[in-house]
Amino acid sequence: MECIQRLHLQKNYRTANAGFDAARARVQRRIGLCPVSEFGMLRDELELASAEVERTHTALDAHIRQHSCMVQGSTITPD
Repeated sequence: MECIQRLHLQKNYRTANAGFDAARARVQRRIGLCPVSEFGMLRDELELASAEVERTHTALDAHIRQHSCMVQGSTITPD
């Protein structure tokens, strides 16, 4: 049986990763072309996206460890 909470946390993590990838792509497209002020905003956006990835990953990892909630077929054992 799959854990609904784990699935929700995984979705949050995937969404955060997609946001980070999009922010990184915007920085890469605009680097060297945009004014310093715009680059600062893009950098801040990338840092926020990175923090969100870290937050969602930490939440997912904590859930898995606390509840021994593994993906089907996983061989990882809880601490």
